[in-house]
Amino acid sequence: MKFTTLVASTIAALSFTTAGFAQDYPEMNLRYSSNIPEVVNTSAIDTYFSSEIEKRSGGKIKIQHFWANTLGGEAEIVDLVGSGAVDLGLIVMGNQAARLPFSAVTNALPVTYTDGPTVNKLTHDIMMFDETARAELDQANLHPLLFRYLPDYRIYCTKPIKTMEDFNNIKIRSYGAFVPKMFEALGAIPVNIPPTDMIQAMQSGAMDCTYMFNSAVKAFKVDQVADYATDLSFGVISAHTLFIAKDKWESWPQEVRTLFEEVAADAEAYGNELIAGDEAKAVDAITEAGMEVVEFEEKEAFEAALPDMLDLWAESMAGNGKGEQAEATVAYIRENN
Repeated sequence: MKFTTLVASTIAALSFTTAGFAQDYPEMNLRYSSNIPEVVNTSAIDTYFSSEIEKRSGGKIKIQHFWANTLGGEAEIVDLVGSGAVDLGLIVMGNQAARLPFSAVTNALPVTYTDGPTVNKLTHDIMMFDETARAELDQANLHPLLFRYLPDYRIYCTKPIKTMEDFNNIKIRSYGAFVPKMFEALGAIPVNIPPTDMIQAMQSGAMDCTYMFNSAVKAFKVDQVADYATDLSFGVISAHTLFIAKDKWESWPQEVRTLFEEVAADAEAYGNELIAGDEAKAVDAITEAGMEVVEFEEKEAFEAALPDMLDLWAESMAGNGKGEQAEATVAYIRENN
């Protein structure tokens, strides 16, 4: 309660202060691209961000949202944002790992991170201060604005997963380059598709399980195609990061950039509280919807089968001639994770 009250008081104070100088802000109409539907709980972070920008700018800066990749899919979004064709865009960095591997490290690797606010800070620090990550973002003309995490990933299946043998040859929704390696180590078959396609894939039999988190189950209608959840956790990750074109950012007046940074910090705090609260209530919601949460019986064998994902990532970077840089990034993550 104290934290909520403090955040609310701070927001109110900032709103009053910035409203008094609203005449200093230019008129701006910006387009904001999201890769997920508006009904997903974390989309509230985006609408919070845009509404606060409009309110604190005295209505001079307006942001229009485009949901579920309607302005461009995963293959185009980096260039759409970097070129300025999309003003503000959420990017799933794990899907860009071939192009932006250092910037993607906190999103791309499963079973590595366990605490949401910590992974937010790691993502911020790597993108802002890691020289290799900064260089690749500069090359793409991207400036990061808003960080968020996704809670413990789990699997939701058409049959119960209780033992290591149950993983053999089941088809599980995956993404990026490293989540598939994890599922392959468990004996499963990864299927890389975006979350917007996973329900149809399960309905058609192209997948047996999907990879998601409890508080997104009902929003994505996973409970309509999967009867079983599991108590296994595959860890938290950084979520899609909000970016703007770097040259566009640098062209804005300082007072506009300061406003966006203040609102982004408040939106991150709002998101941390929202995600933790929704996840705490989610198990009851999915069991009430008829899904059974299955206890996995061989947790030690599960943990023993998992590869060290940071080691795998560092090895892949060494293969690209960036082994020394990767070792430094890994050392930072291990020290601060």
